[in-house]
Amino acid sequence: MFAPAQHLQRHAVDRPDDLALVAADSRWTFAELDRCVAAVAHRLRDLGIEPRHLVAIDLPPEEDWIVTLALLRIATATVSLTGVADLGGLPVDALLTRPGAPRFTAPRVVTVDRLWIEQAVADADERDDRAATVLYARDDAICRVIMTSGTTGAPRGAALSVRAVQHRLETLHRYWTDERIELNLMTLSTTGGFHTALANLQHGTPYLALPAGDAAVARIAAELRVEVIAGSPVQVGRLVQLVREAGITMPALREVRTAGGAATRTLLEVIGATLAVPVRGVYGSTEGGGVTMRMLGVDSDPADVGAPLPGIELQIVDESGAPVADGVSGAVRYRSPGMADGYLTGGDDGSFRDGWFFPGDQGRRGADGHLVLEGRTSEIVNVGGVKVDPAAVDAAVEGFPGVVDAATFLIEQTPGVPELGLAVVAAAGCDLRALDALLRQRMPGKHPTVYGQVSVIPRTRTGKVERQRLTEEFARRLARP
Repeated sequence: MFAPAQHLQRHAVDRPDDLALVAADSRWTFAELDRCVAAVAHRLRDLGIEPRHLVAIDLPPEEDWIVTLALLRIATATVSLTGVADLGGLPVDALLTRPGAPRFTAPRVVTVDRLWIEQAVADADERDDRAATVLYARDDAICRVIMTSGTTGAPRGAALSVRAVQHRLETLHRYWTDERIELNLMTLSTTGGFHTALANLQHGTPYLALPAGDAAVARIAAELRVEVIAGSPVQVGRLVQLVREAGITMPALREVRTAGGAATRTLLEVIGATLAVPVRGVYGSTEGGGVTMRMLGVDSDPADVGAPLPGIELQIVDESGAPVADGVSGAVRYRSPGMADGYLTGGDDGSFRDGWFFPGDQGRRGADGHLVLEGRTSEIVNVGGVKVDPAAVDAAVEGFPGVVDAATFLIEQTPGVPELGLAVVAAAGCDLRALDALLRQRMPGKHPTVYGQVSVIPRTRTGKVERQRLTEEFARRLARP
């Protein structure tokens, strides 16, 4: 049964003084969190928010989790907007947002901050009245919407039913989250962050609602004896750099887990040298959850993402949709009981077909059953008749002296003549001419011809490169007199 509020109530009785929620400046025990969630649920019902409403949440991480639990307690559907720039027409019934000008609009807007939550608790204490727990009426009821770019780059709301979320929770221990204390750098607006928070509640371990990118986060994680660090390769890389610079030790750490992209050789070397723990790589999607998993080493092929997880049916198919033999390239598709029910906004782009989800990846199955990725269908570009996977160019830059980060994109210096560009975040003294010579040697005919330095590579909240933004930025540069 999917009942997060009941897990919370159980822990509030059995282990009331154990930590349940940790923020940068505050901590809640299970008893305190249960009291808070119940009071907030009552206040939201008083404000007219009902079961089956779709409620958007644009709040800091700890308040986001408190409000999310309160809304789950009254059987609404929720969507977190941390890092989300566009709702894409998602038909929300209400918006819970921080004080000031809201970033989004909705029929009902409620301003929420820590004082609002504390007042809700005080009012509930005074009248000794809290909202009763409401169970979702059906297992196909939508309980969570997660914004994603889908396979087209357009904002879409992936709809997760109670059944899908429950299935993912039942299988997370095989590849993602278990009973160990974990620092997950992904936000609640991602499938990895949301399901980790739910699993923490189920196991009775604290959810660490800590903002990434601050050495204080690593210190708190060390103090709490975190055993697992999880996040996208970019998020993990930034945290490891902070740990190195601050000289922080994490004696209880047992594993690093990455998803949302391939961990590079350099990252794996740095993790080994700094943290000395194994690294697990997970391939999947918002729409389908975890699909494959493997343990990573510095000599691992980054394109090999491992064998399908139990319960996942994975196929490689040709253009007609017929499965192909092992070793033959084609489109990746998979299905499982944890799949989303489709998109609530953005229309049908063909990602969901005949019970399968097509993530937009090209790949093949090896003789060992592992999935080997060969690029994103939507990202593969045609440059002068040559098909190029930008991610392969990104990987070829990996480890070049002075390159902090880099990403490939498409640009037209002459209208109608596409070229490959390379945006580089470079340290002082980085020799871009030498990099150009290296790439011409490594990737003849598929190398960039336009280079430029940037302060940061734009990425989504899950760490994926936003190549269109780079195209637009360099087009602006070319247009300047």
